[in-house]
Amino acid sequence: MHTRLYVHLLLCCVCWLFITSCSAQEGKDKVESSTNQELSAEERNALLKRIEPKQIEAMNRLGLQLIRELGAQKESRAKNLLISPYSIAVAMGMAYLGSEGETRREMAEAMGWSEWDDRQLNTADAALHQLLMHPGSGIEMQIANAVWIKNGIKVENEYKAKLRQTFEAEMGSLHAQPEQAKDEINRWVEKHTRGMIPQMMQKPPAAETLMILVNAIAFDGNWMNEFQPEHTKDSDFRLANGSTMSVPMMHQSKQFHYTENEDWQAIRLPYGDGQMYMLVVLPRDGHTLEEIQQQLQDHPQKLNETSDFRLVDLSLPRLRAEYGIHLKDAMQQLGIEKAFDPYAADFTNMIPRGPDW
Repeated sequence: MHTRLYVHLLLCCVCWLFITSCSAQEGKDKVESSTNQELSAEERNALLKRIEPKQIEAMNRLGLQLIRELGAQKESRAKNLLISPYSIAVAMGMAYLGSEGETRREMAEAMGWSEWDDRQLNTADAALHQLLMHPGSGIEMQIANAVWIKNGIKVENEYKAKLRQTFEAEMGSLHAQPEQAKDEINRWVEKHTRGMIPQMMQKPPAAETLMILVNAIAFDGNWMNEFQPEHTKDSDFRLANGSTMSVPMMHQSKQFHYTENEDWQAIRLPYGDGQMYMLVVLPRDGHTLEEIQQQLQDHPQKLNETSDFRLVDLSLPRLRAEYGIHLKDAMQQLGIEKAFDPYAADFTNMIPRGPDW
């Protein structure tokens, strides 16, 4: 018999994206690095060797699949979609460590983890966590992982140890009153993201919830090549449905890493000292976003194709986008069903079997 467990998988993707220009006078407001202790090139290379390229491809594929699923939902139409595949993978990874049986198989298949054992996955997750926590100068990255457990619930010591080793996750006591539980978690997330995510949970958890897995990630970075405000002009921007609208468009001509094929163009816009970048993919005329998403989903390695360093005349809309949605339905569409069913979920590597189940 499986553990009958109301685990609230808090796949809360609270994403804020700011694409803005920045003048030299604004330099005093630039963000600093997340930590004063930067990684050396040797340390970064050592961490990178612990991550298989196919593991990153699986994460990218997950993001593209979720974008397609979310885009098909009625409430998402005509909206910008923002998700963090890394954040979702961490939240699911914390649950995966405690899963067993068919629950575990479904999660591994949907997340693209089937070909790796726990040691390989945990090693890669721990290395990626360290890389993101040391993003280089000019970037602030806050990652906070925690497990909130209702008083009286016994959790396997091995599970707790793996959480700390892999995700540096904290353990907290889940308040018996749902509203107070929500407030406590929100205060914890706000503190651990330095105020960048002030309200992660919008609604209190169900009264029968025994455990909440929380991942919060906040990013704030300076462009390596700043857009000058005086070069921002209103221009037409073509939407996914083919129509156009006038938007503030930033402009600059500089050398960037650029690649193209007959279907799309792509450019890498570096942040800080260049250890992180934004990858922008633009469909060519006659091709749709859906076609490009499917192509990259089928061949995620194309996102890492070799690019040329060339002079690019770049126009990019200045925008602020906020997006939040419950991911349960989308994850179920990808095949993760039992994990969200309290009567079918098997998390006996997390909470041992007891007399009541």
